[in-house]
Amino acid sequence: MDKIQQLLQPYNIEVTQSEVANLCAQVDADIDQLTDQQAQVIATQILELRLASGKLATNGKPKNGNGKLGKNSPRRKSVSPLQGAIAHASQVSNQEIQSLEDVLNVGIDAYTTDKADQLLSTIRNAPKDVVSKFVSKAMEEEADVESFRAIGNKLVAGIFGISPTNAAE
Repeated sequence: MDKIQQLLQPYNIEVTQSEVANLCAQVDADIDQLTDQQAQVIATQILELRLASGKLATNGKPKNGNGKLGKNSPRRKSVSPLQGAIAHASQVSNQEIQSLEDVLNVGIDAYTTDKADQLLSTIRNAPKDVVSKFVSKAMEEEADVESFRAIGNKLVAGIFGISPTNAAE
């Protein structure tokens, strides 16, 4: 709010909190955390609205008696049409940035969901993979059948929490 008032001070424009809040909502900005660019866009919009309505000086303190500035008055501020174009381009740019952010958020969400599914699948298959790799390693060793069976029974009990006699049933 202060940034906007500072930008409008040279034009003797005073704005209300509700007026700024409405314009912030239009450009999807937080009134308490305005960037310099957002403040410039909102200040330009306020300036354009006041010019269009003929209410440029709103503080009610005219200096020359009738409230109007002469054509060649040094206090008269000229408003460049470029400011309106800049405000419009800025608003369009902000909308494009928001659209890109929305698309990226959807893409990131899909990517992370896919990675989470892959990780869950890996975790689910880990016991099977451990048994498979254990069997492969055990086959490479030249051990007798009984010691191999005893190691396998311990592994099954450790991984699956069941005793080998229950597994056979």
